[in-house]
Parts: sequence; C-alpha cells; structure tokens
Amino acid sequence: MSEPVDVLIIGLGPVGAVLAALCGQAGLSVRAVERDHAVYKNPRAIQMDQEVLRQLNLVGVADAVQAASVASEGYEFVNREGELLVCRYPPAKLGATGYPFANMFHQPSLEQALRARLDELSTVEVSLGTELTGFEVFDHGVVARLSNEEGQASVRARYLIACDGGRSTVRRQLGVDMYDMGFEEPWMVVDVKLKPPMTKFNHTAVQLCDPHRPVTSAGSGPGRHRWEFMLKPEDDRDEVVKAENIKRWLADWIDPDKVELERRAIYEFHGVIAERWRQGRVMLIGDAAHQMPPFLGQGLCSGVRDACNLAWKLNAVLQSGADEKLLDTLQGEREPHVAQITRDAIDMGRIVCVADEEAAAARDARLMGERKAGKPPPFPPLPDITSGIWASASAGCVMPEPWIANTAGQQRLDDLIGYAPVLVLAETTELAAPDLALAQALGFATATGGLCRIGSGNERETALLDPDGYLASAMQGAQALLAKPDRVVFGTGTPGELLHAWEAYLSGKSLPGMVAAA
Repeated sequence: MSEPVDVLIIGLGPVGAVLAALCGQAGLSVRAVERDHAVYKNPRAIQMDQEVLRQLNLVGVADAVQAASVASEGYEFVNREGELLVCRYPPAKLGATGYPFANMFHQPSLEQALRARLDELSTVEVSLGTELTGFEVFDHGVVARLSNEEGQASVRARYLIACDGGRSTVRRQLGVDMYDMGFEEPWMVVDVKLKPPMTKFNHTAVQLCDPHRPVTSAGSGPGRHRWEFMLKPEDDRDEVVKAENIKRWLADWIDPDKVELERRAIYEFHGVIAERWRQGRVMLIGDAAHQMPPFLGQGLCSGVRDACNLAWKLNAVLQSGADEKLLDTLQGEREPHVAQITRDAIDMGRIVCVADEEAAAARDARLMGERKAGKPPPFPPLPDITSGIWASASAGCVMPEPWIANTAGQQRLDDLIGYAPVLVLAETTELAAPDLALAQALGFATATGGLCRIGSGNERETALLDPDGYLASAMQGAQALLAKPDRVVFGTGTPGELLHAWEAYLSGKSLPGMVAAA
C-alpha cells in the first residue's frame, strides 16, 4: 500500500473536480476516483450564477466556461394562452462579482476544462475507470478499496470526500438517511443542438404553466437548447422517450427538423438533504449530500459552493494547524443555505406543476393580478450564509470583487490573491502594530496578498479599485471587511476584532458576536 494521500475524492463530476483542483492548488496530495473513463458527453446542469462563475475563476476555468455560456436574458412564466404571469430580468450591467447574473452553459465543456486543469496539478492523481467498493474509517484516516480493469487496490487517505452523486456509494455505506422535503415530480428532459444558421432559439427561459402539461424551455449554451416536459401518471415512460414522440412534443415549439436530438432522459425532480454530512474522516458534498428541483437552477451551484467551503478548511486543518472541529462547520454553514434554496425551488415548482384546471385558473388570476398591481414577483433572492460568521453588516453575503491596478493594467483581485482569505481596509483605516502582527501571523500580509485597502495601498497592502462602489456598500462604513477564501463575507468591523474573531473561528472557539451553527 502506497503512502497515504491527504484527500481521497470519490466522484469527478464538477463538484469533485473543483474540490480536487482547490485542494491540489493548496499543495495537498489528492487522489480523485471516477468510475467512468470520459466526461459524460451530454449536458445535465445548464444554469450557473455569478457567484459560482466567480468561484470557478479561483481554479482558472471561468474563461473556458464563459466561452461555452450565454448570459441569461430573463425567466418568464406564462400560462396556456401565452399571458405573462411572472417574470424576472437581470440588470443590464454585470453583477458585483464582475460576471453576468445568470449564465446558461454547456456542462461537458465545464468538465473538460476542469479535467484539463487537474492535469496541470502535480499534486492531483486522477484514476478514471475506477470504482470504490468499500472503505474502513480509523482515528487517523481511511482505507478505501478500489477496483478497475487492472484489478483491486487499497488507498489510504487522511480524509475521504464523497462527490459521487445522488446514489452515493459512500453515503449508503455510512448508512446516512436523506430527509425528504416533500416534492417529487417526474419530468422528461430533452437536450438539442440547433442546426445552423440558428444559434439561439429564444431570448429568455420560459416556464409554460399549462395544467395539461407544464414545459420548461431554456437555452443551454451556444447553439443548444433544453426542453423539460412534466410527465403524467398515464404516460408510458418507454413510449415518451422515443424520437417520434419527442419530435411531436417539440413541434409545438420549433420545427423538429431544425434541431438535432442530443439526449432525452426521465428524472424525478425532488428535494432531499442528508441528515449527516460528516462522519469522522468522511464527508459528503454536492448531490451526495443534497438534491433539489431545477426551477431555480441552483443544483450544481450549491455543490460548487460546498466544495469551495470545504477545500480551504481541509487545507487549514492539514497544513496550517487549524482545529479539526473546523470541518464540522461544513454542514452547519452549508445545510441551512441549501435547505432554503431547496424550499424556494419547491415553491417555484408548485407554481408550475399545477395539473388541475380550476386550480391553474385561480393561480393565473392571482399572479396576473399581483403583477399588474406592481407586487414584486415571487422569485426568492439567494439566501446569505447564517452561521460561521461575525454578526455584522454584510456578514454571510458574497464579497463583491474589486479590481487592482498594476503595470499590466487592471486585473481581478481573485487573480492576484487566489483562494485565500481577504482583509479589506477602508481608505482611512490605520492598521495598528498589534493588528498588523496578527494579520501577518494569520497569513493576510504575505507575498500572495490578502491584506488590501480601498484606494491606495503600501508595500504590505494591495490597492483596490471600487469604481461602482460595490465593496464600499458591502462595508457599510465599517473600518474593515474580512472574507473567507470562498469569498463569503466573514464580517465587518474593526481590523482587530475581525482578526481575533477569525483566529477563534479557526481554532473552533467562539467569541461574543460570532454566530455558530445551530
């Protein structure tokens, strides 16, 4: 048996690949195991928000993803007569992260970009065509049994992370149950390529709220489109997936001869969350830990957020001496966020999945009346993180990304600092000598950055440009803002109190003013 790796990742979809890249970039030894030999060729997730695209930039693949994306122009719910029920359109300008608010993308392109990034990291070993057959957990690590066409082998790891999807082998072996949030509807998903010269079918995603058969129509990247059809109890699942039937359903939307069928599959849209995300040296993230209906486009986004929450904590424990209790904060911080998004997605699904004619008519009248009266549409905003933060203005929200100026021009702050915590000082804030010493001890004032100031900087600080005032707005007049490596705001306040609170957080302690997980 070879020397143990720091992190063994089971499953190399987008979530596992992001986790592997972040851990590998930090210098951790990683082995990533995937049962398939190649990237799954067909799209699955198709929507990504501005926060997650920014997080993908932390592993260097955001440009490749954008090249396979189209910025969303809106989301409309219409009834059978084509009358607008509710709608949401993104602002014309970019979001506070510097990326479009919502992006319709091609998942295989994302996965190929992530695989290419992993190939560049000497700290990451990828084992394709390899399955996990079992594992044992000990006080100081895990021994996993792997199988591939060459035979069987055992691998030791200090931590095992399950990124192996909704039917997770790891979760089943742990005996972790899933909490059912009470939504289950079967839908048929149809992905197509648009034949030239057509490059786009429609400008907005459309949710047809027809009680006879609800349908979703949305772009899925350049030259691609997706339709989702809700199935009824009397539908024969073997029949509905046949090409002639799909073409008949598509004919209500587009000439079937203008598209090439890429994929059709039946999915059960549901909302479930694992009761435990950590059991000793084993942790669950992504679909292994939670699944949600697609009506807000947040399934893959939530998994990437999990990976970005966890990777820096693994590094802090394994390389920087942080208390292992820091790993318990994964579920405490991520589960409430995921649960709220899942509830919101279910609420949106319940607007859509009305099959009763009278109930649908009442729904239509209510929503059109609310829209005409100027009532805000029922599209919920994404929640903030509510624990593992310093209770203060903007704590738990996403830190806006400012720009920096250097000899090469302007660049993103994240391109300079990377996946590390950031302490931002207001232009007039003076950093006392004890605070500077603590910042240096905690890694903020290093060659890679981490200690920044709006306006001008000095030899220890990176000068930040904030022309749109996004960052100043997040600080709300505070002297400083501290953001975690995944760019969730830890808190705002004085530099000293933030640094001491951050130090306590890393050591598993709690100070007055800190919000711990329930």
